Amino acid sequence: MRLVFLAALAKTLHEVTIGLDLAEQLTDADVVSHFVVNPYNEDQLRTARTPYTLVEPDLGEDVREVVRRVVKEFRADAVVLVDYLAHWMTFKVGYRTDPWFVEDLGLPVIPLDLYDLENTSRRVEILGTTMEVDDNLLRMPVQLLPVPMNRPQPTASGRGLPYRAGRTVEPPTGAVRRETRRALGLPDGARLLMVPTLPWQQLMQVHAAPPTRELATRLPCLLAHHLARLPRDTHFLMTGPLFDGFAEGLPEERVHHRPEYTAHEYHTLLGSSDAVFSFHLPSYALERAVLTDVPGLLGVNSHAVNGPEDVERLGAAFPGGPTGRVRDWLADYPGPMPDFHMWPLRWNEVLRPLLQANPFTDTLRRAELLDEHGLVDGLGRILYDDTERDRMAAARAGYRDTMDALPETAQTFTEAVRRFGLDG
Repeated sequence: MRLVFLAALAKTLHEVTIGLDLAEQLTDADVVSHFVVNPYNEDQLRTARTPYTLVEPDLGEDVREVVRRVVKEFRADAVVLVDYLAHWMTFKVGYRTDPWFVEDLGLPVIPLDLYDLENTSRRVEILGTTMEVDDNLLRMPVQLLPVPMNRPQPTASGRGLPYRAGRTVEPPTGAVRRETRRALGLPDGARLLMVPTLPWQQLMQVHAAPPTRELATRLPCLLAHHLARLPRDTHFLMTGPLFDGFAEGLPEERVHHRPEYTAHEYHTLLGSSDAVFSFHLPSYALERAVLTDVPGLLGVNSHAVNGPEDVERLGAAFPGGPTGRVRDWLADYPGPMPDFHMWPLRWNEVLRPLLQANPFTDTLRRAELLDEHGLVDGLGRILYDDTERDRMAAARAGYRDTMDALPETAQTFTEAVRRFGLDG
């Protein structure tokens, strides 16, 4: 079987990494793949020695002809959308064309669904505007659900089939871990906290609508204040852009910045850390932390603050109430402070339901970003508290066992293409 993977999203490795992982898992089943990607991911495809075609938003509607040509010349049997939601967003917003031109190619279209959109809202906030993702997914005969962070069981309708993503990801050896930490310049005995950021988040500081732009610009300053309260032997590994608030608010000698990396280097850096802190979903770092056996903490803001009365309500939500630093930060915040799961785009209606009754959440701690005491305490526990680290390690091991119990990915994919009348 010959597959064309569409993964044109820019400024992130996440989706292409997931697509490549699936393609590599299917090679033993005589599946050959070709990718259509943004130049940001060219090195990843070149390293994987997987054929690819590059596309950029400047193409506009001409991207349709590029995809048609790839499908024809590659003699594809099916098209795989590497993240249904990202495909819709990339072509609708980035290329300003109808994403569903792919349905006119005369081939089965198999989507990867990172959010279980069948069982959650399809309403997302993009650049300050709320949009509803097209419901084509609900009419497709099948969706593939990468695990983590999807629930590791088929959806109630039977259309959503889970499969294990990242089978080749595992903890680095002790020698690799020591060498990686040495190369970072980490002192002996130091604890390393990985804090992943993404290039598109930095773009939001300039190109987004005012509400999103303010959140993108201001939050790092508050988080830097929180992180600076951790013990002095805590070092910070910043993978991605180093936001101004982090650069100014954290001790320079304890910040290790890696703005660029390959997917393999990213996994090594993650596995060589003592913990990971992410304040946005979906978080590739938190997902892969399960596989590299690193404890993680997810920071969210569940409390919209529209005025002084909302600040006072935080006193009932957080033990001890908001600290003086948080109060000052909120007082200086222009306009309403939104609640969010994906910083700085929000995406609450999609992500809140995805986290409910989801065993993935058992593998990490969660904290509120406006709860300074709770956040600092949670980070301290996953870095320094051996009892808590052992508890979380057991939870990750149990989740990996659940993942290992899933059918072989090739078997799941064969079932998916069978529903289109194809032989796997």
